[in-house]
Amino acid sequence: MTPPARAGAPMPWWERRWQPVAAFALLAGGSWFGGLRSWSPVLVGLAGAALVVVLLRIDAEPEPRWARPPQPRLHGVRGDVQDLAWTMVGRDKRVGEWVLRRLRVVATARLARHGLRLGAAQDDEAVRELVGPRAFATLTRYSSPLPTLPDVRHTLDVLEALGTRRTTTPGSTP
Repeated sequence: MTPPARAGAPMPWWERRWQPVAAFALLAGGSWFGGLRSWSPVLVGLAGAALVVVLLRIDAEPEPRWARPPQPRLHGVRGDVQDLAWTMVGRDKRVGEWVLRRLRVVATARLARHGLRLGAAQDDEAVRELVGPRAFATLTRYSSPLPTLPDVRHTLDVLEALGTRRTTTPGSTP
């Protein structure tokens, strides 16, 4: 005698093994009486039994959810540093596109403090003069091959050296 099953608990396999056998017998017998001969009723019965086995194995209950919803990540927290570290250097020893986007955001803010806009055709020469040709090439690269880590490091050093205060820009008086 087996103990009673809990409500909603799946039945053990030994209590369900009669169902595929019943499906086989019903389908094979029905197809035999329906006019199929030779091995065809056996194949129909086996297909029906296999379908019953598959349906018995499917769990109808949804997957359990997390106990609490994930918290939204705040800007600049540990996850951002982790994402930056993972995308810093790719397989070909070049930085990822995500790093370049973040670098351009920083450069746009720094250059705006100096009265310049990154990507504006009229400011390109002034930006190149302010940051240098290597950093300018890193900031304006949008296609393959992407810059290397030393190029990004050099660009970061140049942007850091610019400082946060506005200096004289080309065409202005000191």
